[in-house]
Amino acid sequence: MGRSSVEPKPSNPATKRKQVRDPIKTRQKILKTATREFQQHGFSGARVERIATKSKSNMRMIYHYFGDKEGLYLAVLEAAYLRIREQERSLDLSDIAPDDGMRALIRFTFDFFAENQDVLALINGENMLRARYLRKLPNVRAMTVPLIDSISNMLDRGERRRIFRSNIDPVQIYVSIVALSQLHILNRHTLSVIFDADLSSEEWLGDRREHVEYLIMSYVTS
Repeated sequence: MGRSSVEPKPSNPATKRKQVRDPIKTRQKILKTATREFQQHGFSGARVERIATKSKSNMRMIYHYFGDKEGLYLAVLEAAYLRIREQERSLDLSDIAPDDGMRALIRFTFDFFAENQDVLALINGENMLRARYLRKLPNVRAMTVPLIDSISNMLDRGERRRIFRSNIDPVQIYVSIVALSQLHILNRHTLSVIFDADLSSEEWLGDRREHVEYLIMSYVTS
């Protein structure tokens, strides 16, 4: 039998390069998938096998990047808080009038949790675990310090200009903003039934946003 006249196709280096996984993209894809898994099932109910399948990776890769299930959960939790803090920094509260800054912080916080309910679900789940894993993330506490300092500075400027009342605690005011921006989300199903109203509708959320802003601004300016 003679040799085939069909020559084998030369290997394409570009094709080979495409088959090599990008470690940064792979890690981010695993994190994104793990975020949904921990959000839906909590730490105890989450399964690394499901994360591997849905992220189109494998167990070996997950353990290579994150060590174990706890390491993966810690990475997800830290990324969630980092997402909040990075977006808060973009407000630049030091560059605008104190009352405008307070309104901006209220609106941002309200909108952030409305648009990032995966973050809220993760935080709520960690609260149910009594912050067992958050205690292992000192960076989360450290990344929150600049925010409180920024709020404190804004309150001081507002007090000096006689826009804000005196002696407002920056931590207390921030906790109040967060609480008023979360409660209706965490309890939307039960409250919607109790009050026969859709607490997830755009109209209701718009009214709620105005109400929260009015409450906080009334307090700080009284």
